[in-house]
Amino acid sequence: MRFARIASGLVLAVVGLVVTAVGGAAAFWLVGPDNTVDTGEQSLVSKGLAVMTAPDLIDRHGPTLHLTAAAAGPVFVGIGQDIDVASYLGRSQYTRLIRFELPSSFDSQEMTGKVAPLAAPAGLDWWTVKASGEGKQSLAWPIVDGRYDVVVMNADGSPDVDARVTLGVEIDGLFGSCLMVFGGGLLLTFIGLLLMFVRRRRQPLPPVPVVKPLNLQPVMPYTPPKASSQPSSVRRAVGVASVVLLTATGCTAIPPKNVSQEVTTKPAVTLADGQAVLDRYAEVRARVNQTYDAKLDETIEAGARLRQSRAAAFIGRKLDPAGKDPATSDSFEDIEIGAPEFAAYPMRFVSTAKLSTDPTRGQLGVWERGNAGAPWLLTHAVFPLTAEDVPPMDGLRMPDKADMAKLPLLPQAAGANLAQYLSEGPTSKQATRFATSTDLTQVLANRAKDKQSQIAKDYISTVTDTFRPDGQPTVFIASNGEALVFLNLTEQFLQQVEPGNYANWTSGAVSAYSKNVKYYQTLRQDYLHEVALVIPPAGKTRVLAIRTQVVGGGGS
Repeated sequence: MRFARIASGLVLAVVGLVVTAVGGAAAFWLVGPDNTVDTGEQSLVSKGLAVMTAPDLIDRHGPTLHLTAAAAGPVFVGIGQDIDVASYLGRSQYTRLIRFELPSSFDSQEMTGKVAPLAAPAGLDWWTVKASGEGKQSLAWPIVDGRYDVVVMNADGSPDVDARVTLGVEIDGLFGSCLMVFGGGLLLTFIGLLLMFVRRRRQPLPPVPVVKPLNLQPVMPYTPPKASSQPSSVRRAVGVASVVLLTATGCTAIPPKNVSQEVTTKPAVTLADGQAVLDRYAEVRARVNQTYDAKLDETIEAGARLRQSRAAAFIGRKLDPAGKDPATSDSFEDIEIGAPEFAAYPMRFVSTAKLSTDPTRGQLGVWERGNAGAPWLLTHAVFPLTAEDVPPMDGLRMPDKADMAKLPLLPQAAGANLAQYLSEGPTSKQATRFATSTDLTQVLANRAKDKQSQIAKDYISTVTDTFRPDGQPTVFIASNGEALVFLNLTEQFLQQVEPGNYANWTSGAVSAYSKNVKYYQTLRQDYLHEVALVIPPAGKTRVLAIRTQVVGGGGS
């Protein structure tokens, strides 16, 4: 028995010393009272444009991640979703950290690619947290479930990153748990020493009864007392030590594993960031209108919207070379954002807003970002009357096959039908497919009036007016099942000149393209129409708004 106690005590003492050493080292060297395990200052160097963590490196959530970086020049540190970071870096050269072991062991992988500077990262709106500037830059981020990357790069997006970085993970209660492990180790050591060196007192035998010689009675043989049913001190010590260790290193102290690693979609924009996009657009648009700066215009618009703006600016320069009558600028109020979920770039969102210059109409626009490093550009914009029923922005999404199958008319067909309706006029058989709307009625009335006025001229023989779809429509599905469709139409208004006569443009917007030039065969006006319409699950298609701009003119 004594040998067993000594052996058990030796084992407990050795285990206790190990646990004490580990707990003490963790509490007073690795962690500290701030509950944070950090790497110490490490040098992260890349010939490329950034140093970033692989998407699966941050595979647990709950703790708070602390990051501090400093470099010879301005430095940027940020944390963003992998869908954005991967698009931003794209095919650039950078260094990726693929493995990290506490306290300071990194394994990296060099990603080859282009070294052309990227857009300055601090100006991008999709970072979850970010810090940028001279000197030390620090951030703290409670890690959430999902695919996130940590990025360190030069603040101007240039190559050759050389930063001194400290990375830390703060886990609530970690220091206390380490102290409990330390205390548990001391307890095990004490129990082990107790078993080894404290000798157990023997229980004395009961006294032998005295028997009188003259009264002899039979004496029962002596039976030793039974062993106690209570656990021995060794078992008790092991049990207590086990409870202490389980409490100190229980599963509650281990951050849970991420379960959203495969979720790769995100809203195109937040409400706050969407509002900031519109505010920036209004500010830049005002400058463009004052200066007719085409390059500046390209930083806020694209597609049909840019084509219309360029045409309007060209006409303005021709008809108002002194710039005495610049275009008016709007600011946006009561902004609402419809932001579908996307798994990759390009991304789009829709905005509705009231206009500061016209209380009878609102703005309805589509914004697109080609990649995570590009600005948001306005690609479609119309101004529906406030009386028009615009689909709700909440829950707006991109269509799938099931959504398209529920529509009575596909968006491409709607565009073709509308073009035919406008070309043929109110008597077109396509008219029955569309509900009456103010903008649609106005366009039809204006073209009928133009045709009548031109035919009345002696030198004009015939007039044709042809609308055609231009490009593919952009489609969104609202929460009520309606399809919100943005499309473009081109129009050529063509006048045939009577033989032996000539005609020329003398005034109006079209004269900016061809003024006082004599044409003996035709006169031509070219238009670009931006259209927004709604295709309901049942019923007629509604035209919300049409925005028209002269984009060319001339003749032959």
